[in-house]
Formats: sequence, C-alpha cells, structure tokens
Amino acid sequence: MPASEREAPTSTASAAETEALGAALSARLRPGHVVLLTGEMGTGKTTFVRGALRALGVTRPVTSPTFTLGQRYDEAIPPAAHLDLHRLAGLDDEDPALLHDYVGPGRIAFVEWPERAEPTLAGLGEIAARVRLEHVDEHTRRVTVT
Repeated sequence: MPASEREAPTSTASAAETEALGAALSARLRPGHVVLLTGEMGTGKTTFVRGALRALGVTRPVTSPTFTLGQRYDEAIPPAAHLDLHRLAGLDDEDPALLHDYVGPGRIAFVEWPERAEPTLAGLGEIAARVRLEHVDEHTRRVTVT
C-alpha cells in the first residue's frame, strides 16, 4: 500500500466496528490481492475478514478456518478466500501447491498467521495490505492497516 494510503491505527470497541474496518478495506481490493492479518488469538482477525467478505457479497457464515486451513468464497465479487495458517509450523514439509486453491490471480485472499508462509504468499499474489490487530484492553482493539 503506498504511504499516502496507509492508515493511522484505529481503535474499535465492538465486533461491528472491526467488521466495518474490514468492509472499508475490501473496497480497495482486486483479484490477485493478498491481505495479511496478524495479532494474538482473540484480537478480531476473523471478525475483520467477516466484514470484508460481507462487503464483497458473502451472506453465509464466516468463521475461522483454523481446522480446515482455508475456505473459498466463490460467491464473493470478486471471489475470495480466507486462510488460517496457525496450525502450520511452516510450508517446508507441505505440498508446494497447498495454497494454490486459495491464493492467486483470480481471487482476493485474506490470510491469518501469514508468517508461517509469507515468502510463498508473496510469490502467489500482490500483498495489498498488512493488518495488525492488538488488544488494548478487555473490550478495545487497535487495528493498524499498512
């Protein structure tokens, strides 16, 4: 994201506010873009993605794909995918094509825990945004998009 489009950290106090930030980001995304989401467990990564996917037209439930690696949303416009790489130690021992169904020129990909595969992700699509979510207190999150 160019420096002129970088956002100052934003605080959110509800799931709806976090979803709204995801929706706002989705308006700038195009097929082939990859969004990397980092933050501790429970900071709202999936909530952010849910907001983005809702803005792209997804009406079915959006939940964390922690136990399935990824979920494709072909009904989104453009098609999208949501990956959660938390359970992977890395990609060294995985099939090289593991991410190809989710990341590529025909869809937007939202990737939680991207540090497990960041070099590979960069080779599959354009890193359009990095989203960091942090706990401020029990009810407040800080969201930084770069």
